[in-house]
Amino acid sequence: MTLHVVATIPIDPARVDEAGPALAGLAAASRSDEGCLRYEVFASTSVPGTFVTIEEWRAQADLDAHMSQPHVAEAFEVAGPLLAGEIAIHVLGEV
Repeated sequence: MTLHVVATIPIDPARVDEAGPALAGLAAASRSDEGCLRYEVFASTSVPGTFVTIEEWRAQADLDAHMSQPHVAEAFEVAGPLLAGEIAIHVLGEV
């Protein structure tokens, strides 16, 4: 059974142009991580400044390893000062 993850990333709406490329770069780099089956990033059309990642991982160990990758740290470094709230990461289970 694979792991599904959705993260919402609230960015200051005045600074989305700065965050977009960093998050797109994160998605591109993450697709090469061991166990990554899907990693997409979207900009919400209903909530300005909100980005959403939709991810699928082979196993929890792969997700854990992903979180320690340099490209994740770089993305947090760029996006951190642009945040307009807390990042919410949801690991999803089937019902």
